[in-house]
Amino acid sequence: MLRSRFLWQLCGSLGAIILVSTLVFGSLATTQVQRDARNTIRESLRTQASILVQLLLPNLLSDRKITSEQLLLITGGADNRITLIDADGVVLADNREEPSLMDNHSQRPEVLQALADGIGSSERFSHTIQQNMLYVALRVDHEGRHVGFVRVAVPLRIVERQLAALRNQIFVSGSVIAFLFLVVGFFLARQFTIPITRMTEVASRIAQGNYDLRLPEQRGDELGRLAHAMNELARGTEERIEALTDSRNQLSAVLSGLTEGVIAVDLDQRILHINDSAREMLKLDGRSVINSPLWDVVSVQDIPQAVETCLSELITVNSTIKVDRKTLDVSAVVLRDQDWTSAAGAIIVLQDITEMLRLEQVRSDFVANASHELKTPISAIRGFVETILDDPNMPDEVRQRFIDRIRSQATRLDNIVQDLIHLSRFDTHARKMSVSRIELSFLLRQVYEAKSEDALDVGVSFKLDLVDRDVEVEGEQEALDQMVTNLVDNAIKYTQADGNVILRLRTLGRMAVIEVEDSGIGIPEEEQQRIFERFYRVDRARSREQGGTGLGLAIVKHVAQSHKGSVMVTSQVNKGSVFTVRLPLAS
Repeated sequence: MLRSRFLWQLCGSLGAIILVSTLVFGSLATTQVQRDARNTIRESLRTQASILVQLLLPNLLSDRKITSEQLLLITGGADNRITLIDADGVVLADNREEPSLMDNHSQRPEVLQALADGIGSSERFSHTIQQNMLYVALRVDHEGRHVGFVRVAVPLRIVERQLAALRNQIFVSGSVIAFLFLVVGFFLARQFTIPITRMTEVASRIAQGNYDLRLPEQRGDELGRLAHAMNELARGTEERIEALTDSRNQLSAVLSGLTEGVIAVDLDQRILHINDSAREMLKLDGRSVINSPLWDVVSVQDIPQAVETCLSELITVNSTIKVDRKTLDVSAVVLRDQDWTSAAGAIIVLQDITEMLRLEQVRSDFVANASHELKTPISAIRGFVETILDDPNMPDEVRQRFIDRIRSQATRLDNIVQDLIHLSRFDTHARKMSVSRIELSFLLRQVYEAKSEDALDVGVSFKLDLVDRDVEVEGEQEALDQMVTNLVDNAIKYTQADGNVILRLRTLGRMAVIEVEDSGIGIPEEEQQRIFERFYRVDRARSREQGGTGLGLAIVKHVAQSHKGSVMVTSQVNKGSVFTVRLPLAS
């Protein structure tokens, strides 16, 4: 059976070779006939041009144009196209077109060749008569002087028609032979193409991920052994893919859960893996960066430089970089190959330390400010006491005045300590609130009654504006009372006599809105973002004069944030301020 198949295949191959040879030799024969026909036509045109030189020489010597009808009379009504050209390329006569309508012919290929060699020819499309032409130009000399050219042209459509007929005969014969061999080859090939097609389909589906497909293995020939090999390949690939998928999913789950950014690159610094945290830190959005060069993806070039140092020196490189408003700690670690003998790439770990640096700065500022605020009254108390002790004979009224000032500084010191205690209690990270439902209208009415006397003492008009229904929030009574009290105290302290302070409560959607509006001194725009910092004062002298500690608004901010709310201020200098606290309503 294998021998008969080999014979049929050999017959098919020989038939294909015969067909190809027939087509090739037919094409070569056509080409040779075409070449001979063109040479014969060129020789005929050269002879005609030589005869026409004698007829048209007077016209060339007189250098005057003649009409196509005159040229027809001179040449006896020749069928070919005849053109008379002077030495400068100007057409003096043409039997197909008026000379005055024709361009200068000095740059025509056949004319340039005739000028150099005495005779020239070319084949090209004529725009004048709109068909392919064969041109032959003959240079005309008289008494040793070049006087012009005689050009004769003939259409190539007759030769092309004959050649086309010859080509058609060759192609028809070749097609018949090809058809016969194709029919025989088709029936032979079906015995092999059907199982091969089946194998191709299965292989394609396996490549797409359908590793559970299998091929029948009943045949005992080469195709049967190939089917068995493909089945084994699919089975092994399925097992390896499952193992790799499990490993990849575990690794992706671990990397996705990290708050640190992780980027893996190869030796060419092309990205192999990047987790979501790294994308967010480097502002990469959702665009695909896998296999992209690291230096094209990352805008901060300190990272590629750190990786370059890591890979070239095989060491861990640490650095700190700035990306927009974030500060990132970057560590580039060498990724070793399986033998741990050389580098296979690098792992880049990014950690956002912006908040940590901010907290360190806040802690440092707080310690410095707290030390300064506590040092001032302590130094004053110590100074007054030492003065009293150093002067036993101090008059009683002077001694009493010093004692009063000691009491004033001690009171101020006590206020600072109390505010620090409140701030520590209200810090969301340092305490647990005892949450309950609080009716804000009742709470604000209590604050209003407690602070009305203080406002009356300094000549400030204090008003209460409440909604006509209950407004409940979930929170801590003491903390919210302290927040509203601090805002009202500040409004009364920094409002001149005859000024106005309004404590207002309203709702906006699912939020309760508490507003404390005053007509006081106001806050400059550049300082409005800092007034909620600890110990920050807009007017330090007046704040101390009023007994302020610089912690009241910091307490307000912490209480609002611990109740999942916010606080903001709008103010104009010498026109007043409006402090707005928003808290979520109780469910």
